[in-house]
Amino acid sequence: MGNKTRSCHERERLALLEFKHSVKDDFEVLSSWVGSDSCSWKGVRCDGATGTVVGLHLRGNYAHSYELEDDYYEEVYYLEGDKVNTCLAELRHLQHLNLSGNYFKESQIPKFIGSFKKLSYLNLSQAAFGGIIPHHIGNLSNLKVLDLSSHMLNANDMAWVSGLSSLEHLDLSNINLYQANNVDMVFYMIPSLTYLSLSGCGLTNSHFGLHLNSCKIFPNVEHLDLSFNSFQGQLPHFFQNLTSLTFLDLTRYTLSLAWNFVNLLNTIPSLSELHLSECGLHNAPFSPTYLNSRCNTSKNHVQ
Repeated sequence: MGNKTRSCHERERLALLEFKHSVKDDFEVLSSWVGSDSCSWKGVRCDGATGTVVGLHLRGNYAHSYELEDDYYEEVYYLEGDKVNTCLAELRHLQHLNLSGNYFKESQIPKFIGSFKKLSYLNLSQAAFGGIIPHHIGNLSNLKVLDLSSHMLNANDMAWVSGLSSLEHLDLSNINLYQANNVDMVFYMIPSLTYLSLSGCGLTNSHFGLHLNSCKIFPNVEHLDLSFNSFQGQLPHFFQNLTSLTFLDLTRYTLSLAWNFVNLLNTIPSLSELHLSECGLHNAPFSPTYLNSRCNTSKNHVQ
């Protein structure tokens, strides 16, 4: 091993130790982080050839900790910190970062995460991050999975998603997007998307933007969750282009009386699961007999 490689490994080991000392670890999540071989530490994954740190898997379950207090079958574990220490920026070869389910006290998502150019997986969900999502995340052009779902985050502009040219899985559930600009870019600027959740984001019909009927919207999406927003009226015409869709959740979408449910099922034959709770379907013009027949013959699941 050359001096340069040893120096790199030592910088990464010291960065990990600094991160360990910057968080409160009541549940001993990082108890294995001792000694000189950082690649053997729990939650740390290294490249087999170079030995550099390529993965940091530190998922906690803080968001569910109160539910689990009386559950003897599942252990409570999470890290607690005032913020994510900038020392992690030293892990320049990271491909996988999971800090979900920890407790970072409504601190902002660190901007330095946008410097991890090799990152393909980023999960910061339910980690008590707060404030505005930094646009620096848009620098992660190799990202395939991004999960930021949280009740504490919001956005002022979503134009940064245009930089995520490789993204396949995007979960923004419960993030407040109501006042954000360029929300419509989420719908048509990421053609590689196969999974999208925008549940509970405060969206209305106006957020679909001028590209409402564009064939560029979700060309490959298979899973689409638009539940618990404030959409109403007829479904946009772009739904007719979602020929790969297998899962659709429209819970609380206030549907127009003119909405043609039958056409939706015929237009998207790939659809296997459809959620329509609290959509006012007691007034919708479709036949329960037809619906039961359609579901039985296609093995579809409708709720």
